Amino acid sequence: MQARQAGGILRTRLSLAGIAAFVLLAAASPARAADKDYKGWFAALDLATTQPNSLDQHFADETDATTNNQERLVMKNDAHLSWRGNVGYDFGKDLGSLQASYWIFDHDDTQNGALAAGSLYPTIFGYTYPSAKFNLLTAPLTFKAGSKIKARTYDLDYVRPITVGEKFTVRWLAGFRTARYEEEQAFDGSDATARYIEAKHIEAKGYGLRVGVTGVFGFTKHFGLEGSMAASFMQARTEGKTSEIPSTGSTLTRKANDDHLLGEIREYDFKAVWNYGRVDYFVGYEASEWDGLVGDPLPGGEACCTVSTDSGNRGRQTIAFNSFHGGVIFRFGRAKESPPPLQ
Repeated sequence: MQARQAGGILRTRLSLAGIAAFVLLAAASPARAADKDYKGWFAALDLATTQPNSLDQHFADETDATTNNQERLVMKNDAHLSWRGNVGYDFGKDLGSLQASYWIFDHDDTQNGALAAGSLYPTIFGYTYPSAKFNLLTAPLTFKAGSKIKARTYDLDYVRPITVGEKFTVRWLAGFRTARYEEEQAFDGSDATARYIEAKHIEAKGYGLRVGVTGVFGFTKHFGLEGSMAASFMQARTEGKTSEIPSTGSTLTRKANDDHLLGEIREYDFKAVWNYGRVDYFVGYEASEWDGLVGDPLPGGEACCTVSTDSGNRGRQTIAFNSFHGGVIFRFGRAKESPPPLQ
C-alpha cells in the first residue's frame, strides 16, 4: 500500500514539474504580439480507438486436475471506440478562449469458456460465510464472464496562448473538471450439479481543478506538432455492491462506500495538426491515467477454511485509457488572417 501511495505521489510531482517547466519557459521567453487574430465560436470532434489498461478484472481461478497448478483468469479488455466533443468561444487577440468539452468511453466485453477436467473457483464476490466458496465448480463445466466500463469527463477550461518564438507557442490551461466512472463485472458458471452467479457494480465520481499546458511548434504555414500534458485534482467518492447466488439459491450481498477519496487524472497527448483556413485536422496518440477514484472498494477476499484457492486481488488503484485519435476543428467566427491552431 505504501509503495502504491509513493508511486502516486511521484507521478503527481512529475506532472506538476512538467507543467511548471512549460510555464517558466513561457514566462522567461520574450513574448510578442500574435501575428494572427481570430474572434468567434469554434467546435471540435475527436474520435479514438481506446484501449483500457490495468483493470485487473479477476473473475475466477482455474485448477488443473492432474498437477493442481492454478491459473488466474482475468477479463481480456479489448480496444473500443471513444469520442470527445467540445465547443468554445475565442475572445480574440491575446485574450484566450473559453471552452466546454465532453469525453466518453462506454463499452463491454465478454469471455466464454469450458473446462473438461479440473475445477473453477469464482472470485468476483470473495469469501464471506456462509458463501458457496466451500463448493467449487467441478469439470465438466461451462462459464461466461462479462465486463462493462463507462467513463466520462465534463470540462470547462480557459485557454491562453503565449507566443515565445518565431514558430513556437505555449498554451496554458486552467479549468474545472467533473469525472464519473462506472464498472460492472459478472460471472455465470455451472457444472453437473450446481450453478453460481456473481456480479459487482462500482460507481465513482469526482470534481476539482484542472491545469495543463500545450507546446505548439509550427513547421510550415499549414502544418505543426503539438505536445500537451494536463492534471486534474479532484475530491471523489465511490460506492460498490457485489452479490452472489450460490447453489442454495439464497442471494448474498456485500456493500462498501467511501466519501473521502483523492481523485487524479493525468493526461498526455502528442499530435500532428494541419490547418487550412477555418478548419484544422489532427491525428495523434494520447494517454489518460485515472488514479484513486477507480480503486475497487470490494476486492475479492481471500478464501477460508476448507478451500484456499483464491489467488487474491492486486489492489488496483490506477487504470489508463490509451488512444490513437484523430479529429477536426471548425471555426465559425471572424478572422483577419488564417487563425492559429486551437486545442
